Amino acid sequence: MKHSIYLTGSSALLLMLALGACNAGERHVPALNDVNTQLAFSCAYEKDRLPALDPEADQLYRHARWLRRNNIIQQDPMVHPVMERLYRIATAYGHYQANLDLREMIGRGTAMSADPVKETLDLTEDLIRRGIPGGYYDMGRYLEAGYGVRQDPALANRYYRKAADLGSPEAQYLVGDKLTWMKASNPVPFAIGWQMMKCAGEQGHAKAAIEYGVHAQGSKNNADAIQAFIQASKAGDEMGPHKLARAFSQPTHDGFWKYLDLGFKPDPERERRYTLISDTLTDYTWANPKVPELDSIVPLPPAPLPPWDGKIQWLKDFEANIPPPLPPEQRIRELAAAKALDPETGRPDPKAQAAQKAQAAQRAAQRAAAPPTPDALPIGTLCGSGETCP
Repeated sequence: MKHSIYLTGSSALLLMLALGACNAGERHVPALNDVNTQLAFSCAYEKDRLPALDPEADQLYRHARWLRRNNIIQQDPMVHPVMERLYRIATAYGHYQANLDLREMIGRGTAMSADPVKETLDLTEDLIRRGIPGGYYDMGRYLEAGYGVRQDPALANRYYRKAADLGSPEAQYLVGDKLTWMKASNPVPFAIGWQMMKCAGEQGHAKAAIEYGVHAQGSKNNADAIQAFIQASKAGDEMGPHKLARAFSQPTHDGFWKYLDLGFKPDPERERRYTLISDTLTDYTWANPKVPELDSIVPLPPAPLPPWDGKIQWLKDFEANIPPPLPPEQRIRELAAAKALDPETGRPDPKAQAAQKAQAAQRAAQRAAAPPTPDALPIGTLCGSGETCP
């Protein structure tokens, strides 16, 4: 879930492990015996397996993310319950990105949970049941660390590979990174590793794009290197535009320490624009900036350069700081109540949950006891040849 959607903050995972793993009962995890980690890799995109998001749940999620971004520096604890409420309600409506952020809050201790380990695993298993690639990736992390499950690095690798095959860019980068460390002495896994890196980069995994670009450049594959650096730039990695700026710079007289030969002629204006973008991404790394409009700011030659005011759209939106809209408060409360959540906190409401279960059981019993329709015939009734069946 782009969150990735999934456990992108490794520090959050480490804190989560420290908070809950030691006292947790181990949960059984399916072995995924059908996963062959030696199979050749076929690039799959996560977006092709992600379900459509409920529009109202997405409003809750986006507003919670806005609150989170505005609280990065201030760290006001009073904001946490507001975020938790919105994340919980959105998660109840299947929002996989809210699911991730809720688990991160639980791990940090900024969201209340009666059983942090159980709830974290429940939320992760919900993603797996729905076939969302990041759920397998996150379970791999828990298996590797022994968080609420028996520590099993081999099984963790199967979950990582399953996630990679389904399209998780985080898993593709992780598995690809392991395979590329095997070097050319193991040519098959080495090649598969770079295929995974390329696939992850195409999906917006900035680090994978940069590493694949450097690999492609070293292999004299300028076309792939250029595209990888563009992908990294769009994903918000400052090294992407930095390398592209060097590709349009003047070769120096004392060597090529600055110039990066990707087959372009020197172009001071393209160098300037890429440098400005790199500087912006560097200055705002903490806020996760993106540049999806890069091609319209600095199209590759021979396309002419359009006018540009020197600011990426992300920075304009960041400075405007307009809160994403929310549904009316009454509607938010209705959404919570419909999922047996406390409308005030978004947390599970035991009484409402019990009432919903009782109602469901009553409906099931009524269906089972309902008499057949008046015109129903006994089971086994036969019609003679040529007769009209009743």
